[in-house]
Order: sequence, then C-alpha cells, then structure tokens
Amino acid sequence: MTIEYLDRPAPGWFVLSVMRAKSRGWDWVALMVDFDPDEYCPGGRTVQQWWLRIPGKHRNGDSADRALKDMMLVRH
Repeated sequence: MTIEYLDRPAPGWFVLSVMRAKSRGWDWVALMVDFDPDEYCPGGRTVQQWWLRIPGKHRNGDSADRALKDMMLVRH
C-alpha cells in the first residue's frame, strides 16, 4: 500500500490521527482517510489514506491539532 503526502487537506476526507513526522522534532503530520470512521462499513471497497503535512513547527500534539483545525476551517 502506498501512502501519499498532501500539502492541503482534501475536501470530504477525515483525520484519524495527528503525530510527529519523525520520532523527534517539531514537524507534524495527520493521517487522513476518505471515509467517516464513525460510519465505515467494511466491504469490497479499498480505503484510501494520505499523510497531510501540518505547516509550521509545533511543540506538542495539541498545538499541531489546533493548526490542522485552523487549516481545515479556512479550506471549507
């Protein structure tokens, strides 16, 4: 499975997790999928997933999550 990196959130995609891009550092990414995790029904469909780079340097996950939410609000 190949996971692609995006620079902007895709409309209609959902965030599963926010995590550091590397084990140390201030760069963060979000794992995004093309289905609503609360409504997903397994079947013959292949799930698509992308890593989204969260711009800026963030000391912790809360700061990165806020930046991601701000970025998604501007997008939609």
